[in-house]
Amino acid sequence: MMAYLKIFLLHCAVLCYIGQINGYNIDLKIAHNDIEKLRKYLNSKDTNDTEDIEIFSKLLDDWKEEGEKKLLLSQIVPMYLKMLDSMKASEVNDSIINLTQMLHTSNKDYLEKTDQKMKRLNELKKMQMSDIKIQRAAIKELLRVLKDVSTLQGQQKPGSKKCKRENTRRRRGC
Repeated sequence: MMAYLKIFLLHCAVLCYIGQINGYNIDLKIAHNDIEKLRKYLNSKDTNDTEDIEIFSKLLDDWKEEGEKKLLLSQIVPMYLKMLDSMKASEVNDSIINLTQMLHTSNKDYLEKTDQKMKRLNELKKMQMSDIKIQRAAIKELLRVLKDVSTLQGQQKPGSKKCKRENTRRRRGC
């Protein structure tokens, strides 16, 4: 029972997070009712399910920053859309349609561009870094990458700018 409550709260949090950022207010009361109908329907189909399985909760807990959440949600929401699309149940069809519409609108309006960025990242992983042309191009861009990493590190440590200035002046560490 506790697992279902966690899953429900996770669904509500995902829907609310997507809706609030986009300015599209998802009606959480309708979403709650629809999710409850789906849960009851799924529980009646398999009464042997007593496992406490968490699929997305741990990831959502670990990914805290807005950019990270956006990346993660851009992958999770399409999975929910596929899941709902695969469900063929006339008893809960209205709930499926409502939830699909909420997720689809949020995905289209808010998460689609992030998903495209994620696909580009996956293409980057497939790049042949042993190819001499790619190595030349990558070396040209290395300083920019290092500057960006340095900037990110500087944002994490508030005193790092002071340290960087002192390091430049004195040519020794902090």
